[in-house]
Amino acid sequence: MQPLLYCSCGVDVHAEMIETCIVRGLEDEPEIIRKRFGTNPEDLKGFAAYLMENDCFSIAMESTGVYWRPVYEAIEGNCAHIENLVVTNASHMRNVPGRKNDEDDAEWIATLLQHGLLSPSFIPERAFRNLREASRLYKKLVGERSRYTNRITKLLEAHGFKLSLVLSDILGVSGHNILNVLANKGSLSVQDVAGCLRGRTRNTPEVIHAAVSGSLTPHEQSMLSLLLIKFDSANREIEAVKSLMLDMASPYRWALDTMCSIPGIGIISALMTLAEISATPHLYFSSAPKLCSWAGLTPRNDESAGKIKSRRIMPGNPYIKSVLCQAAWASVKVRDNPLRDWFWSHRGKLGQKKAIIGVARKILTIIYALLRDNTVFNPHYFRSKRLVTR
Repeated sequence: MQPLLYCSCGVDVHAEMIETCIVRGLEDEPEIIRKRFGTNPEDLKGFAAYLMENDCFSIAMESTGVYWRPVYEAIEGNCAHIENLVVTNASHMRNVPGRKNDEDDAEWIATLLQHGLLSPSFIPERAFRNLREASRLYKKLVGERSRYTNRITKLLEAHGFKLSLVLSDILGVSGHNILNVLANKGSLSVQDVAGCLRGRTRNTPEVIHAAVSGSLTPHEQSMLSLLLIKFDSANREIEAVKSLMLDMASPYRWALDTMCSIPGIGIISALMTLAEISATPHLYFSSAPKLCSWAGLTPRNDESAGKIKSRRIMPGNPYIKSVLCQAAWASVKVRDNPLRDWFWSHRGKLGQKKAIIGVARKILTIIYALLRDNTVFNPHYFRSKRLVTR
């Protein structure tokens, strides 16, 4: 096979070092230049200078954990006139037959790049990569807060407190006040409960007191106090990360406003979607179906001898998929909404979960079109053009 590139560099990335191999020439036996670098910032700057010295402007590496990022950013920040900087999926590399040992990995990556056999991964601009880190931290912190909520609920249930039966949110303002007093005093009176309630509650102080009329030992009080401290700390961390995300996304406020115009998408969903697909997905994906396929919202094509074996969706990007599915559940509850109409007309045929995946795919398709055209969601326009049913 005739090489497509005159000079290419393959990089095998490890935690402590990177193996590099430059392949130069279009003949059957090209020139091979190997060199090993460390992964410290100065070593990576040296690697970038080494690429420029050898006039190598096409580089490929595997997406190994997070180790590829400093290498990628060193090349991005210190190399001028880069023509091709590819981060490829390791599973795709494994599917291309050839040499697969540490000694030849870098040369094999360079050879595949030279022959145009590597499929590049989607790597957004650095601002979105940083926003992506913050959004994924936000998701982890929300999960951590949920675990503390479940632990508090379990502790209360284990000791006979049925607060969850009389309050819709045991860690809302009223519930949090009750738990703080309980952690301090070990037991509650009707007056204590009445003083803790804020706003309207579905039950009277007497009914709520009957559900929490037990008592805690000093050790149990200490355990509840510790869990409440952890819950409050997680809340503060979540708010801090949210503020950080809003600050990082401030140059792209127009994109956030565009996404928030879609029923079911709030500011957090918009921030997390922006972090995953950037503000200009049309520059990286030639069509909305390709973006949906990358997100894992497209049924797989598994057919043999005229028989369909599977139509399960592909793994894709789990972060964007989970956000869009949450948005889809919120969207189908909004009236005068073509997405809601589509969901209820297909729920019986497809089933509830498949229909929600379909709504999530349509939301991502709409986001792609709105960001491309820099406009906001108009339900009557989408009904007339029938875009939401594609």
